[in-house]
Amino acid sequence: MFDSGRDQAAGLRCLFEARPLLFLGLGCTSADPRDRAGATALAHALQRAGRRPMVIDLLGDEAAAAAAGSCTRHASRRVSVARVEAHRLLDPDADSRDLAALARSLREHALQCGSDADIALVIADPLRLADVAAALTDRIVLIAPADAASLARLYAQLKAVRLAHGMTRFVAAFRDARSSQAILAAHRRLSETAARFLGAAVEFGGVLPSGEHDLRAWDRLAAAAIDWAHPLDVAPAAAPN
Repeated sequence: MFDSGRDQAAGLRCLFEARPLLFLGLGCTSADPRDRAGATALAHALQRAGRRPMVIDLLGDEAAAAAAGSCTRHASRRVSVARVEAHRLLDPDADSRDLAALARSLREHALQCGSDADIALVIADPLRLADVAAALTDRIVLIAPADAASLARLYAQLKAVRLAHGMTRFVAAFRDARSSQAILAAHRRLSETAARFLGAAVEFGGVLPSGEHDLRAWDRLAAAAIDWAHPLDVAPAAAPN
């Protein structure tokens, strides 16, 4: 007689092996609600590109804590959003395997409910994100406004991640842009300073549109995000300190 539990487990393993779950870390430098909205808009753009995204929210502020229970999920245009109140993952000493296990369990739950996910967007404070994800990916995407004060905060957080985890690859995506020239100038200052003093490369991630109405801009960002993502089951080589 067949063991249905084993058959299901074997089927899930085959599915995961055939299509690895991708991971993309989004570091929200200010925990502004617009950062959350941007992550969800990016997930919608990935969905239009044929991906099946889920958003794992680890910002841990009041909006996230308002979610009932240890993990709640709701559908928004079929995008699975997991609001996670998980102090174990927000702890600086958390093991990166906890995040990997969480993403896999959410995927398995979605599969059992008749849906699936092939890319996980994890949003958190940059240093907390690196604490739980440095062993899972070779880069994180940092989202920040382009004004001078926000740029200084972004550099400080980038420096903290570099010193704490040895990460040398970053992507900076900006919102609330006054002009394309101002954005490019801000990124140039950031990348040159990071390269000179931290030995870190900061790729230009573009400008987050102010709303979801600019579908072309979001779709371009989604195409780039797929290149930034890393298979969750493939750990990169340890970065030199």
